[in-house]
Amino acid sequence: MRFFPDDNQGLIPFETQLNYLPLRSRRIWELDFLRGVCVLLMVLDHLAMCIEMFSYGWYGFTGWYSLGMGNAITRFCYEWVASEQWRVAHCVVLVVFMGISGISCTLSRSNLKRGSALMALAMVYTLVTVFIEDVLQITGVLVTFGVAHFLATAILIYALVDFITRHDKRISAIWSVGICGIGLIMYFCYTPPANTPEWLFFLFPPRDFWGNPSPFYLQADVSPGDLFTVFQYLPYFFWGAAIGPFIYRCRQSLLPKLDGKWNKPVCFVGRHALIVFLLHIPILIGILALITYLFITPGSWGL
Repeated sequence: MRFFPDDNQGLIPFETQLNYLPLRSRRIWELDFLRGVCVLLMVLDHLAMCIEMFSYGWYGFTGWYSLGMGNAITRFCYEWVASEQWRVAHCVVLVVFMGISGISCTLSRSNLKRGSALMALAMVYTLVTVFIEDVLQITGVLVTFGVAHFLATAILIYALVDFITRHDKRISAIWSVGICGIGLIMYFCYTPPANTPEWLFFLFPPRDFWGNPSPFYLQADVSPGDLFTVFQYLPYFFWGAAIGPFIYRCRQSLLPKLDGKWNKPVCFVGRHALIVFLLHIPILIGILALITYLFITPGSWGL
């Protein structure tokens, strides 16, 4: 297919022609849908964590776990977030969500702008958690390098790769495979020494694959609320950046016949994933606190 009427000889590269596709045709519904599913699962997961956090205020700090069916939901949430099933589900959702972010980078021509904007929002998020910790005296919520910080870093790394490769998506895919390999090697085979500067915590996980704690920092000291370190999660993102140029070479849906009204609500969440990510925890905590204040422990927010 040719998009230029005077390009009968195919002299204009196919990738250049793709830049002139109508914007509407570039929206790939299955990516929005999968991203939306992951975001909704994240919201449910954080709801379970919030309910667990409020359980002590609802049932008392001692003996609440043995209260029986009266707190069945609370007990389920408590057991779920500490289960092996949660660890597996958490890993699968992150692989899909971050992989989709990697694929999206291969379809975007403004990764530097996207990554910079997301990093700015991540810094604002950090400042909000600092305010909550220092002013409101709610401990354990400080986030200095969470999922938004990591995704912004990964997008900026891809933007640099794209610049080095002069926007050749196939060569960028090879680089992405190499970055995946670097992340796997660093995660499985390298342990930073105890004298590593603590400010480098964002590179190395608080525990290695075998469960051994980091020798140079504790997560509780640097980012107790959330922590997504670079080397641990690079493969989660760059597997998508590696396959994106091949499975979406034409920037079109692979499943156009399945598109329809049935997926619009979930796709809407996927398209606005950043807004949902930034707002869902304050909203969940606010709703639970209001229920606590009005019905469970009148006059107390339960925080």
